[in-house]
Amino acid sequence: MRDKLANNRVLKFLFLALIFLATFSYAMFQGGFVSWFLFYSFLPFALYSLLLLFYPLNDVRLTRTISHSELTDGQELTVTIQVDRKSHFPLFYLVVEDVLPEQLVPYAHETSSRYQKRSLALLLPMFRKKLSFSYSIIPIPRGEYDLKELKCKVGDMFGFVRHEKTIKHVESIYVLPTYQDIYWSPYNQQLSGTRPSPKKADMDYTTAVSVRDYVPGDKLSWIDWKATARGSKLLTKQFEQQISQDFMVFLDREKHHYGREESPLFEKAVKLAASVTNAALKQNAMIGLVSSGKDHSVLSINGGKAQRRRVFHHLARVQANGDTSFDTVVKKEAHHFPAGTGVLIISPSLEGAFTSTLKQLVAKKVQVEFFYVTEHLTLEDQAELNDLSQYGIKTHAIAGESFNEEIRGGRKRATR
Repeated sequence: MRDKLANNRVLKFLFLALIFLATFSYAMFQGGFVSWFLFYSFLPFALYSLLLLFYPLNDVRLTRTISHSELTDGQELTVTIQVDRKSHFPLFYLVVEDVLPEQLVPYAHETSSRYQKRSLALLLPMFRKKLSFSYSIIPIPRGEYDLKELKCKVGDMFGFVRHEKTIKHVESIYVLPTYQDIYWSPYNQQLSGTRPSPKKADMDYTTAVSVRDYVPGDKLSWIDWKATARGSKLLTKQFEQQISQDFMVFLDREKHHYGREESPLFEKAVKLAASVTNAALKQNAMIGLVSSGKDHSVLSINGGKAQRRRVFHHLARVQANGDTSFDTVVKKEAHHFPAGTGVLIISPSLEGAFTSTLKQLVAKKVQVEFFYVTEHLTLEDQAELNDLSQYGIKTHAIAGESFNEEIRGGRKRATR
C-alpha cells in the first residue's frame, strides 16, 4: 500500500489532504490542549511532505568519476559519486546507488560514508548543495564491464512521499589479464647454427628437400610444376630450414575441460596466453589468436603494440563457455594459415581425439608447441606428454604459478 502510494503523485496528495483534514477535524470537535497539540505537531511534517511532493528530482545531478578505464586483473578501481543540487531545499535523506554488474558486487567495498554499503549510500543533505561518496572495487577481476545506471531516492520521514530517479550514465571498464615476463623464445625450435631474421622467417629458397600439398598462402613460385603434372593436385616445394616467426595461439575455451565458466584453471590459461603473446611480440615475432567459445574469434597474425592491445582486450572478456570440442576448432582453423606458421596450443586436455589432432598437424609439417595447463601433474600426464614429444611436439607442463619454472622443467614434479 505504501509503495503504491509513494509512486502516485495524486494518491500522495489525497492521502496528505485526508490526514490533514482528519487531524484538523479531531482538533475542532474534540478541542482541548492535546487535540490541538497533535494538529500543530503534525502540521510542519504535512507541509514539508506537500512541498516535497512537488520537488523536482531534476534538481539533483549525479556524476560518476572512475580512477581508471583500463586496469590489470587484481588492481583497485576507485569510484566517486558526486551529487550536485541547484537549490537549498532541505532533504532529510538522499539514497544514491551506483548499479554494479553482478560479477563486481562481491568485490565492492565502502570507503567514505558511515551510512554506506558497497556502492549504495545514505546521505543526509539537509541544506547542502554538494555531496559525494566513494567506494572501491578490489581486487577487480578480469573482464569487460559497463557501469550503466545511477539511482537516487528522496522521501519524507514517514515514507508517505518518495521520489525515485534512474540516470543513464555509461562508463566502460576493461580489466586486462595479468602476464608474466617469461623467457620463452619463439626461435627455440630452430636448428643449431641458424639465426632468425627480425622480420621474416629464415628459409633457404634454393634447396627444395621434398614436396607437400598446396595450402592457401603459398607463393606461386613455390609450386613444383613437374610433381603437379605427374599427380592430380597442386604440390608445393618444401624448403630446407622452413622456420617461421609467425605464430597462432589457440586458447582452449571448451567448458567441459574446466568444469565451469569461472575457473581458476581457465584464468591460468588466459594469463599464460597473455604471457606468451607478450614474450613473442617483444622479440619482433608476429602473432595471432584463435578463441572459440559462445563467440568465435580469429585475430589475424600481426605484430607491434596495436596487436598486443587487440589480443589483450580480447583476453579481457573471454570465458570458458565453449560447447564445440577444442580439437574440432584446431582442425578447422589450423589449415587456414600460411605455410610455416607455428601453432601454440594452450589447453588442459590430453584427450585422445585432441592429441591425435596435434599429431596430424605435425605429420603435415606444422610446427606445434603445446602448453598443458593443469593443477597438478600426474605420471600418466607426463607419459602422454613424453609421447607427444616423440612426435616432434614441443611440450610444456604448466602446473605451478611461475611459468618460467614450469617451462624450464615443471614435469619433474609429476605425482601419481
